[in-house]
Amino acid sequence: MSKNNLRNSLLFLVIIAAASLCGCSSLSKGQLESVAKFAETCDSFSAYPSLIFYELNKLRAESSIWYASSMTIPENRISELSKIYQAKKEGEKIAKGTDLSMNILSRYARALKSLAHNNRIEDPGREIRSTGRAIDTLITTFNSLKITKPITSGIVSTAAKIVAYGAELNASRVRAEALRALIPEGDTLVNQLCKAMESILKEEEVKSLIIHEQNMIKSNYLSYVRIAGSNIDEDRRFIELTERGDALNKLRTGTITSIGSLRRAHNKMALQIEEGISLPDLLADIDEFRTEVEKLYKTTKRWHKKL
Repeated sequence: MSKNNLRNSLLFLVIIAAASLCGCSSLSKGQLESVAKFAETCDSFSAYPSLIFYELNKLRAESSIWYASSMTIPENRISELSKIYQAKKEGEKIAKGTDLSMNILSRYARALKSLAHNNRIEDPGREIRSTGRAIDTLITTFNSLKITKPITSGIVSTAAKIVAYGAELNASRVRAEALRALIPEGDTLVNQLCKAMESILKEEEVKSLIIHEQNMIKSNYLSYVRIAGSNIDEDRRFIELTERGDALNKLRTGTITSIGSLRRAHNKMALQIEEGISLPDLLADIDEFRTEVEKLYKTTKRWHKKL
């Protein structure tokens, strides 16, 4: 082989090696921080979607008791209270479903935080394996409720690949490789979760239910006052439930907006990992998601301790 051919062959090998190293290189400090920030925001957000339905159930039950209390015939009163109890049980199905979907998101976010952590993590493989199994179980349970289209995920197989790294997961370079494998697969999962939640919250039926319960607060209290007369403590209760009803409507619209921000932020994170798009662009989307979640807290902070 001539010297020129040898030199060209060596140069080609160097280029290939360099390209391979770039593809497997550790993520930058900024990238790891963005992943951790996104995961922490997911934890904060996860409480709100199901909160809508738990609160709707409570408002319905509490205002309906006024109506039941207005009945003078004991048998009718007991019958109405039994109906309130049954309606409350049935209404908890959607709340349970949204809880499950957010548990899936929380477990996924926990895996992201483990891999993005700067310090040595004791047995990260076990945590990733546990996360994969937990997500698989939660998805099966969620799908069994049949409240939205079934969710699918390749997280379990991806988690198995990550676990195969073994003790090497303690090395930052290997955790970076794991994130490169996990986040693109996670993007499919997050997108499905967002679509599932939007399909529930954007339904005209849910919007109508909230408006109906806001109106029933007034109607049921009026029935109570006509029979029981004026009561300052119950008047205060009426004001409180009216405020919670208004907050509930804002919570629904704010949660829908936050879901959109969640989807965009994670998709941008996947693109940043795979295609190297601008880190500032990614951080802007994560900050937008964080801002929307903070708005949800402000919407509910006056009454969330009472739920």
